Amino acid sequence: MGFFRNLFQRKKNRETEAQNRPEDKLVLRDGIYSTPEERAGFVKNCCDMINEAKRQQFEAKKEYEVVTAYLADIQKIDLLPTQAKKSIDDMARKLLALNQERQKMQKITPKITMAQRLALEPYEDTILEEIRKMEEQENYLQVINSDIRHLESEKASLDFELQEVMERDELGKKMLKAAGIFIIVFLAFLFILQETAKKNVQLPFVFTIAFGIIVIAYFYFSNRKNQYDLKLAELKMNRAIQLLNKVKIKYVNCTNLLDYLYEKFHVNNAQELHYHWQEYMRIVEEERRFKKTAESIDFYTEEIIRELKKNGVSDAAVWGYQIEALVDPKEMVEVRHRLNVRRQKLRQRIDYNNNQEEMARKSLRAFRERHVAYDSETLLVLAKNEVEL
Repeated sequence: MGFFRNLFQRKKNRETEAQNRPEDKLVLRDGIYSTPEERAGFVKNCCDMINEAKRQQFEAKKEYEVVTAYLADIQKIDLLPTQAKKSIDDMARKLLALNQERQKMQKITPKITMAQRLALEPYEDTILEEIRKMEEQENYLQVINSDIRHLESEKASLDFELQEVMERDELGKKMLKAAGIFIIVFLAFLFILQETAKKNVQLPFVFTIAFGIIVIAYFYFSNRKNQYDLKLAELKMNRAIQLLNKVKIKYVNCTNLLDYLYEKFHVNNAQELHYHWQEYMRIVEEERRFKKTAESIDFYTEEIIRELKKNGVSDAAVWGYQIEALVDPKEMVEVRHRLNVRRQKLRQRIDYNNNQEEMARKSLRAFRERHVAYDSETLLVLAKNEVEL
């Protein structure tokens, strides 16, 4: 039971960790797509999202079918005829006794639980690939987290730059207005001075007009520069958001896959899985010394598998690694629970990627509506990336 407490504790820890993940919703922003490269880049990004989502769905659905088949086999086992159930129960109990005897003969204290061992046995031929895959995903997650931090920082910097340009533009307008009022007031003063005091103000008048022209020219070119800086900052912001969207999708898919692998092997990381695998190999090596006991175990295992196959169980071989579930209803309930948890995670992965695919398609449709004149460009990129709307 200690394993199940640890299992639920790990699940709770992962749920807490999930609350601290970066926001996984896409930040959709109407961009400025004034060149063919910008338009093609947006469409290409959407196509990449669609193709990645479809690939993730395909992989998850294959695994989903496998897990569903296991659950169907459990139902068949529950409905076995009385005689077949008794025969399997007797052989399973003998097999459990042999396993216990073997453990006593080995005189070792396993450093992994039986449940952790059972999680490894069906993947004995592929576990090294599973470890490599988990390590790659963990390293990839670190890279993604670094990219997210960098892009979030860049996005914040660009947002500050946008605010700064807008404030500079607003200040320029106020200064231009103030200078205009000053020039008008001063010209009025010169006119009144000329009319009342009969002074010659021609030279100050000319200087004031010249000053006004210089001020207007300065603020005109300053405004043009501000508009250029504003457009450039907007373009940078659009690109940063697009990159952030792609990285966040990768983050969610990576964490979903890792969560599933951790649940699958009852570990918290690849290092722990590697340790479990080393301990598992040590135990197996010790067991191989006792040939007679091992032959008896193989015999009863094959008999159980044969009996299960005879009664319609599809993947009967897997029950040779889960003998306790055949004699202990509580253990069978736990097996069913673990399979349901795995299937739920796969369903979440499928639904998430389905939503991401649909969101990307909506973005493409909206883009085509906004850029009808360039629809031929859009269709060309779609065809190149094998995406149909």
